[in-house]
Amino acid sequence: MTYFTVDDHTTEGRKLVAFLKTQDYIEILEEPNATTKKAIKDVEAGKVKKAKNPDDLFNQILGR
Repeated sequence: MTYFTVDDHTTEGRKLVAFLKTQDYIEILEEPNATTKKAIKDVEAGKVKKAKNPDDLFNQILGR
């Protein structure tokens, strides 16, 4: 196996990734960004908000 990274923030990088996704013999493993990684850690640590309904959740988030 060979691993490499592609900067998909460039036009060329996005085109390359799009092409590679069409190939049956290539598996693309996309790594989550820093925000998603932090959210996953927070959930695993039990740092979540529990709400009865959407209004309750927004009130908690906005501090009402």
